[in-house]
Amino acid sequence: MWLCPLCKSPISLSDIPVRCENNHSFDKAKSGYVNLLPVQFKKSKMPGDDKAMVKARRAFHQQNAYKPLKDHMVELISEYFQANAAGSSAGMSSPVTASPVRSSTHSHSSTLRIYDAGCGEGSYLNAVVNGLNSLGVFSVGAGSDISKIAVELAAKAFKEQEFVVASSFDLPIASATQNAVIQVFAPGSNEEYHRVLASEGGLLVTVDPAEDHLFEIKEQVYSEPQKHQTDNTEREGFSRVKNEKLGFSIQLADKEQALSLVKMTPFYWKLPPDSIEKVVNSLSKVTAHFHIQLWVKQ
Repeated sequence: MWLCPLCKSPISLSDIPVRCENNHSFDKAKSGYVNLLPVQFKKSKMPGDDKAMVKARRAFHQQNAYKPLKDHMVELISEYFQANAAGSSAGMSSPVTASPVRSSTHSHSSTLRIYDAGCGEGSYLNAVVNGLNSLGVFSVGAGSDISKIAVELAAKAFKEQEFVVASSFDLPIASATQNAVIQVFAPGSNEEYHRVLASEGGLLVTVDPAEDHLFEIKEQVYSEPQKHQTDNTEREGFSRVKNEKLGFSIQLADKEQALSLVKMTPFYWKLPPDSIEKVVNSLSKVTAHFHIQLWVKQ
């Protein structure tokens, strides 16, 4: 499913070295990820999130504060593909390339391909794939991010998924090969999502901040804090089948968790250290509020 970013010919991440038929070669790190972002495509020396932000996200996710979001994503994806499989078995035309079924036998034909565009340090992809597998909706996962630091952390932690360094605006993935693409708090290309998703029933899951997301932090930073504006714009080439909000309160365990959360936001990089300390010391709980949309490829 992987493509050479230079000539778009097939490559295999299991090959050593990773090389296409036109002899373009790519580095494979000891942790297992492959860098598919050629230097001439970079807009900066170290694009994407830096080491401190990536480590903060990993520390925060390890405490599983966003577990309700991850569980809900699993539920929505499972319900969608289970419903499609049921429709197919009832004699209806199947909207997915490979209909997943609950079975004790893992077969290639019943395996979903899940792709995380802008995967960061990999926590969302790992949670979705493991969650689906625990429900009998057999899945394999792959992801990409422009941040080499984030991808390295993902590859070290989650050996069962494949990770590459790549831009979400030029995915190194063959067309119509993915059953689902997830985009969580990440920029990306609608055209690329449409291209890589299965021709029938390919599912795009987008997660963005809803109005009240982390508003307690904004109240500490701004004199007149503004709530997030949600985007309900239609996506060309997709039909929206789900448009909902998920909100819950997070009781912060300690100042370390509060600091990890603040480091995940742009505020950390804009505020002086004494202001950051003040914000962290003031936080005991925050509101998590997400705008979740499901889109089916037309």
